[in-house]
Amino acid sequence: MLLIPFADDYLGYCITSHLSQIKSLRPEMRVLYSTKSPWIHNFESKGIEARAIGDYTHPHQLSQAMRNVDQLILTLGSHSERVLECQQICKVALKSGVKSIVFLSHQGGQSESHSLLYDYGLVENYLIQQQEEDEKMNWTIVRLDWIQQYFHLWASQVDQTRTMSLPLSSDTEICPIDITDVCLVLEKLVLDDDQKLLSRLDDNHVGQVYTCTGPESVTSKDLMQMMSNATSYDSFKYLMARAMDTKFYLNNLGRNIWFDARIKNEKNQAYHDLLETNSYRTKVLVVPNDIQVQTFLDYFDWVLKTSSSIPVDHIKLFSRSPKTMQDFFYENAVDFKPKV
Repeated sequence: MLLIPFADDYLGYCITSHLSQIKSLRPEMRVLYSTKSPWIHNFESKGIEARAIGDYTHPHQLSQAMRNVDQLILTLGSHSERVLECQQICKVALKSGVKSIVFLSHQGGQSESHSLLYDYGLVENYLIQQQEEDEKMNWTIVRLDWIQQYFHLWASQVDQTRTMSLPLSSDTEICPIDITDVCLVLEKLVLDDDQKLLSRLDDNHVGQVYTCTGPESVTSKDLMQMMSNATSYDSFKYLMARAMDTKFYLNNLGRNIWFDARIKNEKNQAYHDLLETNSYRTKVLVVPNDIQVQTFLDYFDWVLKTSSSIPVDHIKLFSRSPKTMQDFFYENAVDFKPKV
């Protein structure tokens, strides 16, 4: 059995949607959620077991959820107690006989000066400590760079103002990774060559820390050119924003009538999704909460101060042709092209 906690969050939704395209895998998948969102209903209707968790720090609730589980894909979630929740999940997994954990971490997660980004580092450290105490627990850590699809959150800004504003200088480079490439990494880790669930991680991956980035570095100038290439609109502008301005923009997305309409439409699509294509990659689904927003800001500040977002070839171990930012803008050109 494969367990995916936090399936009501964005990453949990994408991972489950991707893996569930393998229909034979659905009976072996169990997802956990706090809020029964439309896509959770859809997962259930497609034969995936969905279990409500009122408190991720409650050992009894977690131990029940981990019955017969061999592998666990762990994301950090967006709750205020997310570090404690992940640590408790790891602790109960060890006691419940879970053989392997794959943790989706983040670039910059070891930066103690960025508190919410460092949440990832705290979970990494705890996971490593757990294995040192019990060698039966195998883990792989996958450190992700910024996910390309997060730029969907700026589509309404670009559409309405023909401007993209980020708290990054114009020459700062980032290496965004495509969400389907992220899911392919997980697919290669937890499934065998016949797309059957492994009982435990392959020895080659046990104890490995993979840094997964996009295939190339891009600056804000590159992003503007890529949007122009995709939309045939040549007058996009980039503005370096203050962190507080980016925070204000993201916090107020829910009040944007166009964005709100998009979210409602996507939730309806997710409810009726046949789970046969990678349709998850075009969706935003949720307005980011304060935890997510500050994590974004921590990442941008980390990149500004360290210039450490550089291409790493680890992704090519799992995806032969990782998607570029230009691919992203071509795929989503209609969302970024000014309507008026």
